[in-house]
Amino acid sequence: MSSRGARRLSLEVSNSAVRMAELALGGGRPRLVKLGQVRLPHRAVIDGAVVNVAAVQSAIVRCVREGGFSVKEVYLGVAGLRAITRELDMPPVPDSELDSAVRLQALDVVPFPIEKTLMSARPLEEVLAPDGSTLRRVLLAAAHRDLISPLLEAVQKSGLRPLSVDLTSMALIRSLYDPGRHTDGPEAIVSIGAGLTTVVVHENGVPHFVRTIAEGGDTITAAISGALDLPIEDAEKIKRTLDQAGPHIRAAATAAEEASNSLVGEIRNSIEYYSSLAGRSEVRRVTLTGGGALLFGLYERLQQQLRSEVAFGSSAARVDGSGAHLAPEETAERDLLLAVALGLALPERSDVKQLDLLPPEVKKDRKNVRRDRVAVAAATLIVLAMAGGGLLRYLEVHKAESKVAALNSEIASTSAQIGKYDKARIDVANMRRDSALLTPVVQGEVNWPAVLASVQRNTPAGGIVTSLVGNDTPPVKTTSSLPAGSPTSAAATAVQIASVTVTVQAQRNYPYFQVWYDQLGRSGQLQLTEWSPFAQSSAGTVTYSATISVLGTIKSGRATIFEVPNR
Repeated sequence: MSSRGARRLSLEVSNSAVRMAELALGGGRPRLVKLGQVRLPHRAVIDGAVVNVAAVQSAIVRCVREGGFSVKEVYLGVAGLRAITRELDMPPVPDSELDSAVRLQALDVVPFPIEKTLMSARPLEEVLAPDGSTLRRVLLAAAHRDLISPLLEAVQKSGLRPLSVDLTSMALIRSLYDPGRHTDGPEAIVSIGAGLTTVVVHENGVPHFVRTIAEGGDTITAAISGALDLPIEDAEKIKRTLDQAGPHIRAAATAAEEASNSLVGEIRNSIEYYSSLAGRSEVRRVTLTGGGALLFGLYERLQQQLRSEVAFGSSAARVDGSGAHLAPEETAERDLLLAVALGLALPERSDVKQLDLLPPEVKKDRKNVRRDRVAVAAATLIVLAMAGGGLLRYLEVHKAESKVAALNSEIASTSAQIGKYDKARIDVANMRRDSALLTPVVQGEVNWPAVLASVQRNTPAGGIVTSLVGNDTPPVKTTSSLPAGSPTSAAATAVQIASVTVTVQAQRNYPYFQVWYDQLGRSGQLQLTEWSPFAQSSAGTVTYSATISVLGTIKSGRATIFEVPNR
């Protein structure tokens, strides 16, 4: 795939680290372009919730800088005890109305105050109701605002713009589910992080069950720290070497095994609970991921206690990692840590509705930013078009000037020889004829660069010219004045050689309009002839649309250049 394809940047903020991944899309296999990770201070994030905004912001800024990320719009994910999923059966509604419709049924299944809850829904399948009618089963994702708001604050303060907030459980499915691998039944993905363990059960990529367990690698580290009376940092190092011989290893291994018993039991209970639900079948495969999955002996214990096949997942297999310039062994080491970051960067299938827990006010701000960009781009195009037209006109006139200059030079030379060559008289006559043809081309020419500069110069501070369109018009006498009820000023009479249609956006006040009108009148170059009623925007600004006469004082003076000396 070409690196020039569309880019998607993801950001995962876990209990232990900030991770970012940038993918290039555009056909074929997604290409991993850049990858970054920065560890977080202890307890900056607790149970998936950002506690220390400043520390997370600093880590994000450092990750962006060290990873060389240039994309500013980012896809986010959340997990924690205050982010839940539920299945609901409801009457069929269009996808565009699903999020609004599901709020009506959420009171019975969401354990948070409804005014503090962000929700999004995704259709799963159609089911039959007891009365024979067809219902639509949907997956409801809900999160407490207090879980998402600190994350958005840290992200926005770091200079990034959030595009969406997904559940990390959905990202795990996107990065670890292999559509090409046939599984006869549901698959459970178990992601063991530092502070949380996520169990998500899906069937052919369709999620049916999600559970978050408030235990992870940090629980094991704390047990080793307590058993050996060591600092957390030293206990973490010992946890990574439990498969080696050395002092305190046996005591550390015993403490780790005892502490992990609860986690193994919770994972087993979650999978067995899903299999016991009505209409669900037994889980056939368990895929392990996350840094905690490498804990010594954990894989073997899960294999013994579960009736399913247990295997390590590979999120790196879903992408082409050559663009990130990572050695194969380095990619393998990070593979278990990449599942969430890569899954957030991977888009959902086009036929699947994206879950998005981004607050409505942030979505509105994002739309306003995009609208302003479009407006600025449109204004820029107008100015460029005018500049391009002026350039073509300038080139035509410059060519004519060059021809006239050459003719004048030839006239002078011929005049010196007129007494000797009769042919010179004929040449002079021809040049006078050519001059008569060229002079009307620029006789009434408008100096458009000067017009544009005069409009900008005579627009008072506080206003923004959002569009400007010039039109050539025959020179006529015009008289303009403001209508009754508007700021007053004396009417002016002048020769009009062109007109300009201008749109100006400013605060709603007549003094501003009076200043604008007076400045135009005093310029001696422009004169307000027509204006439209005020149009107020939601932001409290007013758009003035006016027609401005271009007076003869700003006419191009190059017509005199085309005169042929009468000698």
